[in-house]
Amino acid sequence: MEEELKENLPAEDIAMIKEQYKELEDKFLRLAADFDNYRKRMAREIEELKDVIRIELIRSLLPLLDDIERAFSSIPADRDDGIRDGIEMIMNNFQDWLTSQGVKTIEISDDIFDPKYHEAVVVEEDENIDKDKVEELRTGYTLNDRVIRPTMVKIIKKVKEGN
Repeated sequence: MEEELKENLPAEDIAMIKEQYKELEDKFLRLAADFDNYRKRMAREIEELKDVIRIELIRSLLPLLDDIERAFSSIPADRDDGIRDGIEMIMNNFQDWLTSQGVKTIEISDDIFDPKYHEAVVVEEDENIDKDKVEELRTGYTLNDRVIRPTMVKIIKKVKEGN
């Protein structure tokens, strides 16, 4: 068939058809690449949206964990009617679920305040300590290196005698 086209069409028409074919092929390849990039971008955005939703869900549940922990710590350790054990089991199950979701506790290391991970709500001065300290008031959490909730801390600064 190509031979028939060559015989029946002038050379300039064949060249024009080849040029149009090449242009259409280029457009098709660009469109295919654009679509592939779009598909990859949508997959990334869906994953990011899942993370945002997961973070918001976990953030909304953390006050419940705080309440459970307060309830647990308010029950005397020598109480033996099973209530303390039951609350401890609920607290542990909740913490295990958080761990299974990839949530990590923010640790205070070397008594150093880090504004990326800590929220200072109290600053005290004390001349009876050897160096500055950071005391945790409420646990903070991260998910995939993103802070869900900063650790609420009290900063205790060493005051030099005579100041």
